[in-house]
Amino acid sequence: MKRRKSEDPWRYEVAIAEVETLINQIESGDLDLAEVVERFQQAAQTLKTCEAFLQEKRRQVEIIIEQLDETYPTEDLEEF
Repeated sequence: MKRRKSEDPWRYEVAIAEVETLINQIESGDLDLAEVVERFQQAAQTLKTCEAFLQEKRRQVEIIIEQLDETYPTEDLEEF
């Protein structure tokens, strides 16, 4: 599996593609048990990182929505 350079920024889409690659390797049946476990651990860790990323982005969106609600209350929008 190709590793990112340390200066490359982490990207969700790249991480998900890496997980898909790991899953394909596991499902291929070409790996011995130790390699399967290693790939599984890598996939699980990457998915944990993805979940944390998504939770943070969800919090950011909720904050933006709250700010919009404060700036443009629903009552003001009903006039349109």
